[in-house]
Amino acid sequence: MNLHEYQGREILSSFSIQVPDGMIASSPEEAVKVAKIILKKTKKNSLVIKAQIHAGGRGKSGGIQIVKNLDEVYEKSKNILGKFLITPQTSKKGKLVKKILLSEDVYCSEFSPPIEYYLSILLNRDIEKNIILYSKEGGVNIEDISKKKPNRIYTEVIDPILGLQLFQTKKIGFNLGIHDNESLKNFSLFLFLLYKAYITFDTLLLEINPLIKTFDQKFIPVDIKMILDDNALFRHKKYNSIRDDVDEIEREAYEAKLNFLKLEGGNVGCMVNGAGLAMATMDMIKFCGGIPANFLDIGGSADLERVEKAFYLILKDKSVKTILINIFGGIVRCDTVARGIVNSFSKIHQDIKIPVVVRLQGTNDKLAKKLIQKSLFPIYFTDTLKEAADKIQEILHLK
Repeated sequence: MNLHEYQGREILSSFSIQVPDGMIASSPEEAVKVAKIILKKTKKNSLVIKAQIHAGGRGKSGGIQIVKNLDEVYEKSKNILGKFLITPQTSKKGKLVKKILLSEDVYCSEFSPPIEYYLSILLNRDIEKNIILYSKEGGVNIEDISKKKPNRIYTEVIDPILGLQLFQTKKIGFNLGIHDNESLKNFSLFLFLLYKAYITFDTLLLEINPLIKTFDQKFIPVDIKMILDDNALFRHKKYNSIRDDVDEIEREAYEAKLNFLKLEGGNVGCMVNGAGLAMATMDMIKFCGGIPANFLDIGGSADLERVEKAFYLILKDKSVKTILINIFGGIVRCDTVARGIVNSFSKIHQDIKIPVVVRLQGTNDKLAKKLIQKSLFPIYFTDTLKEAADKIQEILHLK
């Protein structure tokens, strides 16, 4: 689950990590009210407006703006809110900006400008350990650094049993050029608190870019990206309840306990049980010339209601030209899936204007075939995956 920047700040602040003062707004009028509070509190002449979307590269796309008066706050908020922001990490359509973060301008200072670093904590699945990735090249995309200056990126592996050690924080500090005792002490404390937040919230990625060191030796995360482990969201119900990093269809699927992921540009809707079979089915669709429109695993404990819901979700995608239902009956019986399909047709028959190809094998597959044939609905029943692939090619006029 992706968190917004303001949510990441909220979490880090709860661990006594200093973050820039900021407040959320969802309208230009609210932005002006918030701006007055922040400017009064920080006693600075400027602040930053930051679009809250789940994508990087906002600054280059106009999603981050510096403003110096309330008129600018209103106008620039109006230009960002309610608009689709397109960045290198979004689709061509972009992502709708529903909220903005009005933040203290930490670069506005009469003293020496802050020093920028890049720092992230993430799970390395290959070695089954957390790692800290860091660089002196803060404020720019880590992808650019890895291509142009790979020797400027450092990695520190954290033992999952021992956790982060003091000698490691000092090593990271020295590599970043932090040498004086006060700065190194502050940095070590910051890193310990950051790692604690990372572990406590079951985080897969905690990225800070840039992390700045101010003139008075404080370390402040300016831009925060956090991704929480979906499997641990039951421990973080506050953020799970306001989840908005998925589209409407994916949200419905999540609430129905279906594993669903919409894919761009697909023309074949998929309903499968089991992640492995789903991947194999998607490969088969590609091999026969089609394009999978979604990944949909109904799971091993699917019932009639869940099968019907899965059917509804696929039909919401108007780019789908045909639907392939590929089920291996084990815990989920084939006749249960067949009844779910027939029930869906019975309830929304007029809206189902695309061909449906079904391949059911396993427990009660013969009964499932009889149920579908008896229904007289336009459903193509196939016995093998090869037959299903041939039928899809025929429907899509690929032969």
